[in-house]
Amino acid sequence: MHQTTTTERLSVPSFAIIGGGPAGLFTALIIATRVQEQGLSATITIYERNSTLGRKLLLTGAGQCNLTRQASVAHMVEHYGEHGTFLRYALTELSPERTIKLFENLGLPLTVRSDDKVFPSSCKARDVVETLRNACLKRGIILRQECRITEITKNDNLFFLTDDRGASMSATRVVLCTGGCSFPQTGSTGDGYHLAQTLGHPIVPPHPALTGVKLLSTNISSCSGISLDQVALTYTDRNDHKREAHGPLLVTHQGLSGPLILEQSRYFSLKQKISLNWVPHIGKKSSLIEHKILDACTKRGAAQLVTVIHALGLPTKLATWLLQEAGIDGRRKAAEVGRKVIAPLAALLADHELIISLEGSFAQAMVTAGGVELATVNPNTMESHLIKGLFFAGEILDVDGDSGGYNLQAAWSTGYVAAQSMTIS
Repeated sequence: MHQTTTTERLSVPSFAIIGGGPAGLFTALIIATRVQEQGLSATITIYERNSTLGRKLLLTGAGQCNLTRQASVAHMVEHYGEHGTFLRYALTELSPERTIKLFENLGLPLTVRSDDKVFPSSCKARDVVETLRNACLKRGIILRQECRITEITKNDNLFFLTDDRGASMSATRVVLCTGGCSFPQTGSTGDGYHLAQTLGHPIVPPHPALTGVKLLSTNISSCSGISLDQVALTYTDRNDHKREAHGPLLVTHQGLSGPLILEQSRYFSLKQKISLNWVPHIGKKSSLIEHKILDACTKRGAAQLVTVIHALGLPTKLATWLLQEAGIDGRRKAAEVGRKVIAPLAALLADHELIISLEGSFAQAMVTAGGVELATVNPNTMESHLIKGLFFAGEILDVDGDSGGYNLQAAWSTGYVAAQSMTIS
């Protein structure tokens, strides 16, 4: 591979990859591999606005990089909200199993944990970035760092790119891999949405996902750090659909997090009402919870009420806070309280209404929901239905996965399909 000259531009394919994150690096690598396998000549250039590659990738998995999971395609499809079917073909073409083998063939040792999550054996995200970067350099891929593409136009069969310094470049095919809006401090500020829009692609409004929420209706900071294995959640999402979910919950200094909140945050409004059942193992109905508490109070009459509530499976600090929310003195003896006191507490435990906020969540959200409208992209090629030669891969698409390697697998798989489609001879 070599740098194209002006006279070669139309005869030698040139691939422009906008964004040097996981999707961009992987797409470029697969393009280069395909081109070499076909014995062709081409220029492949990654344009990255940051001075370093893969800045957001370095943060994944708390710096350890959960790059996929040992799971079937059918399992994976179920973990992308309502848009998993869009990824079915891509996940079939590059399954988690094939992804694992590909990275191992690149010289990156991997380890599979008991929960099926796959990490580099070193548990260092930097090793994943360096593996991809070195593989790209080895294959002659040009890395243009500190080069922010601000405009893309197309004339006949050629794309023209302009950077933030006013310099112009051209390419026969372009793939947008700029990510979303989450963790903007890493450079993910939605550049790709603007570029896609100028080329005619509608954008589903970006929304923070895989993020914790603030509580606006009450102060829960006294319970910060408390986690519960199972809490039930009900709410009406921003599209007016009623949703129910259950799972582990973590209390933070400002609000709520944990898998239950993280995986539902893609559906939350920026500000809305939710309801929690703190003791779903007892039952959904407050009458069942009331009966359970009254029975426990009868058996442990000398104990403080907070101790009785703690015995239901709630940490003492959380039990104290919930009693305060219900306006009950938890220091009262269990024998002193009856149905009149317990009924509102049981109602609160069964159906605790809270107001949450996602304001400012993009700064901490792990991924972005929303993005390039999927109806405008061919799921079998990742090519635009509107602009021939324009492709998409990774988080820029309106697809977001649960935590646990799903989003990186989506980046690898969409990048793989895009690269395969761009290099069909």
